[in-house]
Amino acid sequence: MAIPFTCPHCGHRTAASEAYAGSSGPCAHCGAIVKLPGAKAELASPGKYLVHSGVVRSRGKGLNVLSVVVLAVVVAACGYLLFPAISTPREASRRSHCSNNLKQIGLALHGYHDQYRVFPPAFITDENGRPMHSWRVLILPYMEYGELYKEYNFDEPWDGPKNRQLMEQCPPIFHCPSDEGDKNSTRYRVVVGPGTGWKANASITIRDIADGTSNSVAVLETLRPGRNWLDPAPLTLDEALSPPQEQTDWTSGPRFPHLNGRQAVFFDGSTHFLPADLDAEKLGRLLLINDGEEIPRDLF
Repeated sequence: MAIPFTCPHCGHRTAASEAYAGSSGPCAHCGAIVKLPGAKAELASPGKYLVHSGVVRSRGKGLNVLSVVVLAVVVAACGYLLFPAISTPREASRRSHCSNNLKQIGLALHGYHDQYRVFPPAFITDENGRPMHSWRVLILPYMEYGELYKEYNFDEPWDGPKNRQLMEQCPPIFHCPSDEGDKNSTRYRVVVGPGTGWKANASITIRDIADGTSNSVAVLETLRPGRNWLDPAPLTLDEALSPPQEQTDWTSGPRFPHLNGRQAVFFDGSTHFLPADLDAEKLGRLLLINDGEEIPRDLF
């Protein structure tokens, strides 16, 4: 079998018998001493071998890059598909935590009622009608925050020099874990207005709730931005039933505190999830304490 060979000196191409593989001798064209290839791996010229080797290595790199790209796409796709499965349990945990917060608030309201035979007022005003102190401060002793209550100064407004130092000491019970805003803010609000259970400088009793404590909302998660926990600013009935003006992006509708809804504690101390599709009319009935209307429980 003939061995193809190219002289490295003159470039002349020829063929030699396989019997001479690995031996040296003069080139038939230029006479220079050359050595014939002695193994199959040497049949190709060094230049061709390097080029071939380079192609193999290039292909190897190309495959590696392609593999990384494909892997990244697969991981991203899996993350996209698994995100709901991961986020839903987290939200369920936050929602449960929020429900427990509201339940503690409900118990504190009843603790206040047990002592004074009335629920606390929505807020206390000064002689000019300016809101001074919130219902949240009034129930602190019934939430194991008696020491914090003692630090509060009722002789100055909620944002006075001394009380201002307490603004960053919000009890975790007042902050929903799903709320990514300021940890010292709260979206747990009471609704003040004709027919609701909350008034300024005035209180109601359980007997005043003609619709029944289990049918009337006491504290509601609002769709509006949170306020500092000491802020006694009221939430009116109109504000509670209308979309928040602060929201600018309406592509997905109103932003609810939780996935597909929000939570509330009723005057009997029970907590309920209010779905996003609960319309304003039905929500309004839940906020009124003596309208004679009862909302079916299958709606929330």
